[in-house]
Amino acid sequence: MPKILIIDDEPDVLEFQSAYLLKRNYEVTTAKDSLEALAALSQTLFDVVFCDIRLEQDTSGLSILKRAKELYPQLIIYLVTGLVDTQIIAQGLQLGAREVLGKPLPNQAKEQKIKEALGL
Repeated sequence: MPKILIIDDEPDVLEFQSAYLLKRNYEVTTAKDSLEALAALSQTLFDVVFCDIRLEQDTSGLSILKRAKELYPQLIIYLVTGLVDTQIIAQGLQLGAREVLGKPLPNQAKEQKIKEALGL
């Protein structure tokens, strides 16, 4: 069962997306901030991570991406954002994000990205 980590500071997004993926036989962990995200990353080797770029309470998703890639260089991480900032997008790709996806990201699109990443 593929292991997915979703990092977003919006509880509704976490609940809605995790429920969708759980019904499709993915193991889903959610994190609302960098502390939860980094704790989860230190405990579990995930197959795919979706990380919001802007987290209201603390650090940016770029910081999480950088740390995650230090821990697991091969980890597949998608950044998700509602902003169109080419400088941030370029920085995310430079740090190792597979792709930067726009918000809102429909559940079906998220599942398609998982399948592509895992070759399913």
